[in-house]
Amino acid sequence: MSVTSVRLLPYSLPLRDPWPTAEGPVRERHGCVIAIEDADGRIGYGDTAPLPGFGLETIASSVASLRLAARRLIDLPAERFLEAAANLPYLAQVAASPAARHAIDLALHDLAAQRAGVTIARLLGGDAALASVPVNATIPRVEPERAAALAREAVATGATTIKIKVGGAPLALDLSRLRAVRDAIGPGVKLRLDANQAWSEREAIEALTAMRVYEIEYVEQPLPAAEVEGMARVRRAADVPIAADEAVRNKEGARRLLESGAADLLIVKPMVLGGLHAARAVCDQARDLGADVVVTSLVESAVGRAGALHLAASLGKTGRAHGLATGTALARDVAEGPRVEAGSIALPAGPGLGVRLDDAALLAATRVEAA
Repeated sequence: MSVTSVRLLPYSLPLRDPWPTAEGPVRERHGCVIAIEDADGRIGYGDTAPLPGFGLETIASSVASLRLAARRLIDLPAERFLEAAANLPYLAQVAASPAARHAIDLALHDLAAQRAGVTIARLLGGDAALASVPVNATIPRVEPERAAALAREAVATGATTIKIKVGGAPLALDLSRLRAVRDAIGPGVKLRLDANQAWSEREAIEALTAMRVYEIEYVEQPLPAAEVEGMARVRRAADVPIAADEAVRNKEGARRLLESGAADLLIVKPMVLGGLHAARAVCDQARDLGADVVVTSLVESAVGRAGALHLAASLGKTGRAHGLATGTALARDVAEGPRVEAGSIALPAGPGLGVRLDDAALLAATRVEAA
């Protein structure tokens, strides 16, 4: 059975607290859900939601790319869904738009998994796929007292790993926030940091040297993404494990980060890499090179977060929590997304992605019909 229609549903989701990025705080997430329907009435959902600071396309250009690509998807046969997802980097309409590629890739994986009667996680990872994924709780760049309260709340609900946003503030304030959180949760909970490219090489070494007393699991992207050699020097000098995040843009760049000694592990965001196919390839390469990966979302809608959840589940047991509990940062969402329970998120039941939008919302969206 082939694709019969493609619909686009833009969204705007307010955040409970400003979300720090390399380009300043974000207070609202703008994105667009794509719904690809086949002749049997199955609907595959995908999501595009570029986030400032990651060098992605804008949401306006991403949606424009999706509109151009939509007609190319009409009449695509079911047996070519996964092949088409793999070939998206070569589709002119979305070649320069990784977030748009992610939307189409996720929707096609959703359809393919529904057709096979399995979850996307099983489609990607076979029998090794998990039914639930351990996740960290994220503390935004807030005052120490609020950071401590958020951390206590997360641990009370089962979180065993806390990620704290640092950088972009005086070092003394970061240290106060970190100390308040560690005092609030005790020594048994893992702490990881995310600097969002905020530091210079000197600042990173100074900050991490002062912070390592709090037993840091790792720090994400302490330097700007392009400063690979600087990251390697920070990693050697600070004696805190380094996770590359914004620097992980493609498979080739990911290999360079690991082989140059710039990172101990990789943060994998399907939205940034252009979809599940490309993200899984980066994960497999990292494992071949002896490095861990942590899958995280881009604070997108329930659709995109569910896709990242399936990718994380497809990897099996890794010993690390993934960064997928960002739904709590949103004041509202496009659908009921996977919920955190006892520090983990269970995969939605049923085949495919497992997230379904309201029919009325879809009817209000732009529709591209078969001729």
